[in-house]
Amino acid sequence: MDKYKLKILLESDEGPKLDFKSTLSLETEGEKKELVKDVIAIANSRGGRGYIIFGVEDKTKRIFGIKNENLTEEKIQQIISSRCDPPVSIKFEIVEYEGKKLGILTIYKSSLRPHQMVQNGVFYIRRGSTTDVAKREEIASMFEESGIVNFEMSIIRNAGISDLDSELISLFFRKSGIASEWDNTILLESFGIIQRDRENGNFYPTIAGMLVFGKCPERFIPSAYLSFEFFDHNQIICGNIYSIINTVINELTQMYPQKDLWALFEAIANALVHRDYYDLTRSTVVKIGEKFIEVANPGCLLEGNMIYNMGREIIPRRRNPWIYQKMIILDEHNLFLKGGKGIGRIKKTYPTAKIININSQNTFKIILPPIDKL
Repeated sequence: MDKYKLKILLESDEGPKLDFKSTLSLETEGEKKELVKDVIAIANSRGGRGYIIFGVEDKTKRIFGIKNENLTEEKIQQIISSRCDPPVSIKFEIVEYEGKKLGILTIYKSSLRPHQMVQNGVFYIRRGSTTDVAKREEIASMFEESGIVNFEMSIIRNAGISDLDSELISLFFRKSGIASEWDNTILLESFGIIQRDRENGNFYPTIAGMLVFGKCPERFIPSAYLSFEFFDHNQIICGNIYSIINTVINELTQMYPQKDLWALFEAIANALVHRDYYDLTRSTVVKIGEKFIEVANPGCLLEGNMIYNMGREIIPRRRNPWIYQKMIILDEHNLFLKGGKGIGRIKKTYPTAKIININSQNTFKIILPPIDKL
């Protein structure tokens, strides 16, 4: 750790990837668990590498230095490895700064998330500058991002094939060049629309299959709807992703027949397709007002995706890739054929548009000019 980098960190506020501790003591089991809890929380939080700096008071940034200089990286790694599953990669060093010695613990970016405390089985995460217990949907999202769980292909055991829209599935088969009955279980399973339960051998719709082809997905996935706020009028639009998109396009096209609302339609379509459906407490929200249009959805950018890269040649990682591929085939409005270039096109056409990614709230927003400016 060079002193210039350390100076920048000391001038920064605490956050998901930075924590200050006035002392460093690992004598008791409680102190060891507290350290591991903070390390797990930083490793589980989105972003690059994180740091815990010992010897600095968190509120005043007053530098006290550390007294225990006998702690080694090997000992700290042993403490963490025996209490964290899977272990977190760290580096510990003592750096002299303004005549005092600080302990710098670097927590490297982890591809093994989520990490949990072995003793109590709890997953921790950072909320701003605070270490907290991770919520169910946050844990599930980490499992999916690490490739351990495939959310889209999870089955819905309280639903059946009859809960799928036969006409929409037939349309999908026709557009895919397949001549078959809509309820051909072999085809439905091969496309991932349904999956067989290994325990009882029965077929059930997958979550992704329900979101794209379900008659009433909101019956099984509570947040699978669009909250549409049009000036003073509020509307809840239910149905599968395909029908919600078509409903919004048809309604707005009738209201504004002379307007080309492609930017708004693309923003809504991508919000519905790429949102985080693990979050059962929030829906995709569209707010149309006099001063601006806001399209917001639960699901911040995945690890490795950056706002400044969106719209460039770099192909972004996509949340819900199965849903995205099926919607490319069903799409009648060419909303998904830009291959990640849609946001770049929006920014180029409307320089005042804002792209907002809020990791701490797991939220992604697009702010567009009001309709009369589109």
